[in-house]
Amino acid sequence: MQERMAERQRRSSRTVQAREAARERAARFVKQEEERVRIAGDAILLQDEIADFDAETERRVAKLREERDAQLAEKREKFDALVVEMLDTEIPAQQAAERLGVSVGQVRAAKRNFDQAVAAHAGQGTEPPTADDPGEAQAESAEGDASAATSGAADAGQPTADTYTFSAPGAAAAVVPAQEGSPENSEETALSPGSGG
Repeated sequence: MQERMAERQRRSSRTVQAREAARERAARFVKQEEERVRIAGDAILLQDEIADFDAETERRVAKLREERDAQLAEKREKFDALVVEMLDTEIPAQQAAERLGVSVGQVRAAKRNFDQAVAAHAGQGTEPPTADDPGEAQAESAEGDASAATSGAADAGQPTADTYTFSAPGAAAAVVPAQEGSPENSEETALSPGSGG
């Protein structure tokens, strides 16, 4: 009888211990699960923040690029106007390029861009870009007065501001007057032998 009682007590004690161990394990699993849920929630939240930050950054970058492009265009227009202003001092394109630290091709491109900008602004009825540019009227009327200005410059022996219309590649070089030290001089002489010079 006593043995049976002792056996029951042992079984009861083991059952209690087993249940206690099971509770401890369950508590650990619950704690681990809570930790996993916390980690997953933080990760999902961070992914949303990353997506929002990336989108906002792209928006700011796009805005900065727009501002950069606008400012660069404005500064290039001012530079083109300064190149034309330099040419209006009756300096050969080669010397203008050397003084400005650019190539002759860049001088021609700046002159061409300036003329196009003036024509575009004139077509829109807005003020053309200037850099305190006294040659604005010259640029607007250069195309119509090119031949008259060339003949007048030849008679006077000096170039005029209206004759600094650079011709496109393959076009006649007679628009640019013969000037000492100008690369256009040799081209004109080669194209017009016997013209004197």
